[in-house]
Amino acid sequence: MKKINLYFFRALQLCLAFISFSLASCSDAGDIVEIALDPPKRKPIDLTKLGTNNFFNVPQFGTNAQQYSNMQQLKVKHVRILIAWLDGTQPTPTSPIDYSFYDNIINSAPAGIDILPVVVHVPTWMTNPSNWQNGDPKATFVNKWLVPLVQRYKNNPRVVGWEIWNEPNASVLDQDRVMGFDSNPSNYVALLAQARSAIKSIDPSKLVVMAATTSLNQNYPNTLNYNKEMLNLGVAALTDVYNIHYYGTNYDKVIVRDGIADTVNGAGKPVWVTESGEQGVSKQLAYAETTWPFLAEKIPAIQRIYQYQYG
Repeated sequence: MKKINLYFFRALQLCLAFISFSLASCSDAGDIVEIALDPPKRKPIDLTKLGTNNFFNVPQFGTNAQQYSNMQQLKVKHVRILIAWLDGTQPTPTSPIDYSFYDNIINSAPAGIDILPVVVHVPTWMTNPSNWQNGDPKATFVNKWLVPLVQRYKNNPRVVGWEIWNEPNASVLDQDRVMGFDSNPSNYVALLAQARSAIKSIDPSKLVVMAATTSLNQNYPNTLNYNKEMLNLGVAALTDVYNIHYYGTNYDKVIVRDGIADTVNGAGKPVWVTESGEQGVSKQLAYAETTWPFLAEKIPAIQRIYQYQYG
């Protein structure tokens, strides 16, 4: 009988130790349980923070003027656009840059709307290292693409700043891999340092916005760890805004200790969510009224949230 009691006592000790370890490793356990039992409620969207991602090259959405008019009616004041360096923009290293498409978008923006251009991608001829300046694809991107853009639009008051690249941890185009971002955050931080120096020397009034990674709560914790590596490399000192993307829910990933909120809040910067939304059109409103107020509560420095995407 005593032997049985001893076994029971040891089993009880192991159970208590496991419970203690589980609660310690599942940080903020009380908040996580609360999220599970009482998920975020729908609240009105803060229109002062509302922006949208717009692809003006989709003709069924109307002319540039019509799309801008729709945004004004919807009280959208912030528009994020893609300015891509592709073969169609500059077919060869010596070809003149074709700015016409971007001129039409930026110069037709009405008063009351600001534009955040995302400067991204490289043409296929960049896969040949002989076309790089000083053997550096990052310097080539800055000098041959970013600098001419900043100089061209520096007097346009609608351009609020420049976002340098998009989701560097995931290459969209094969040729973008020459930049080495997806495998090494230090390569991206090095690009941002060069870009910041160039932008501020040409137009100090414009914001420098770091690239957001893919959604912080997806592929967790790999994507968040990419952000942590960028922070360790000094990205906060190189950007005027800490930039994130957020899709889906996974609210527990926001509130756990050393999770999304702790990491983003720790950057000590104003925060923009430059992509967020739900697939399709029938669930967008419910998602925005649930997820965005929750994020704004947990990350108080959020100034803007750009819905993805206008349509």
